[in-house]
Amino acid sequence: MTAPAARSIADDLADEALATFARSHAKIVEAMTRLRALPAHLAVHGVDGTVRAQAAAAHRLFNDAVLAHHDEEERELFPALRHGAGAGDEAGLVGALVSRLEREHRELEGMWDAIEPALRRLGRGKLATLDAAAVERLVDAYAEHARFEEASVLPLAQRILGSGDRAALGLALAMRRQPMPAYGYI
Repeated sequence: MTAPAARSIADDLADEALATFARSHAKIVEAMTRLRALPAHLAVHGVDGTVRAQAAAAHRLFNDAVLAHHDEEERELFPALRHGAGAGDEAGLVGALVSRLEREHRELEGMWDAIEPALRRLGRGKLATLDAAAVERLVDAYAEHARFEEASVLPLAQRILGSGDRAALGLALAMRRQPMPAYGYI
């Protein structure tokens, strides 16, 4: 009987890389679900503390988490997928998936741009009209985008990226999330 191989930091990074994207999706979808209720609350209560807090949280979420998530996918995950794809049909599939996801990112960002000014004002406690239909479209579109990625892209990445590629991806993500120290002049 042989002893199980010791896990390395690279193994941990490989396992963590794709899980990072799945966790990001879950957090964003959860926050988007809270955003869905905001227009109705605003209509009944006006700009109260709940509206201010939820609008500010939604604003931070999209500007800090969603845009960073899109950037991580486009700068780290998608190039790794392109690199890891075999020639022929697999490369074509990866190319089509990446094109779709990048297009969806721009569409989601455009939907955000339509409601962002109102959320910014509401987050500051100022009166604004928040288009409930536009909020619904954004929330529904993001949920569908995340479902598609979870069902199609992340399993494909698990299959075509070797553990070394996933470890490199995990390391790149970890480095992006570390604050850069500000060194002064000596």
